[in-house]
Amino acid sequence: MLHRLSLKRQFYVISTAFLIGSVVLGVFIIYPTIHALSSVSDDIKVIQQELEIRYNDTQAMRRTLRELDSVNKEIETYKSFVIPHGEEVHIIEQLEMLAQEHALDQTLGASFTDTPDSTVGLPYYTFSFVLTGTFEDMFTYLQTLESQPYYIIIQGIDFRRGTEPGTASLRFDARMYARQMT
Repeated sequence: MLHRLSLKRQFYVISTAFLIGSVVLGVFIIYPTIHALSSVSDDIKVIQQELEIRYNDTQAMRRTLRELDSVNKEIETYKSFVIPHGEEVHIIEQLEMLAQEHALDQTLGASFTDTPDSTVGLPYYTFSFVLTGTFEDMFTYLQTLESQPYYIIIQGIDFRRGTEPGTASLRFDARMYARQMT
């Protein structure tokens, strides 16, 4: 059939067939492939973002696990600073022995406040101290009291001259925080 057409027409027919074939190839094969590749590229970006988020979460978890030992040490330190609830008799005995070691007469009162302190969030004991003895003994008593393994918050110290020469009286209130027994 192409032999009957002139060379010019044969060229146009073949060129048109190639053009139609190229358009069909482009529309039905190349365009869907490019579209699929771009959607795969978008999917890869989404997966990459998800993996980065998971990686950051994993790194944060590893950091938390590494810091867990130091947190546990801090908790143990905290437990040593705060007296266990119900151990007030033991603390009172220690305070009485401390006064005897420093040759001081001591009157000690203790009360427990079950309502947690607003700043610390723990219940606390309030100890009222009245000490009589020499100034030097009272000073060393306070230094020893300060070196105890638990926190003692002293609220106002009142020194007064004693009735006998060389003696003084010391009055102060102290707060010790309590924690539940574990």
